[in-house]
Amino acid sequence: MDTQIIVVLCLCADMLKSLHHYEDRQCQMSDAEVMTTAIIAMLYFKGNFRLASQYLYEHRYIPNMVSKSRFNRRLHRIADLFLTLFLRLGETWKKLNEKSVYVIDSYPIAFYAITTA
Repeated sequence: MDTQIIVVLCLCADMLKSLHHYEDRQCQMSDAEVMTTAIIAMLYFKGNFRLASQYLYEHRYIPNMVSKSRFNRRLHRIADLFLTLFLRLGETWKKLNEKSVYVIDSYPIAFYAITTA
């Protein structure tokens, strides 16, 4: 888990840097840290931002964690950056797996459960 937290933080920070993303100097917590907290919440805490924030603060990954209210406002302000991140990850994954073939079948198949007593 420790390695994945660091990877997510570095990935978010590098993406924001490549986009020449501007952050206000007065912010206590970077946008990369906000994104990391949200992603870790989804990966390990079933979407619970409070638990993820508490964990990252207590384990000193993000020492300047903001309040719950401030975190929610910051998260909504950078929502578009998540779309950019996922689009870039998808494009990269596609380039790395050019020879892979994916088949998606959307035809419904009836399923009958048979129970034996």
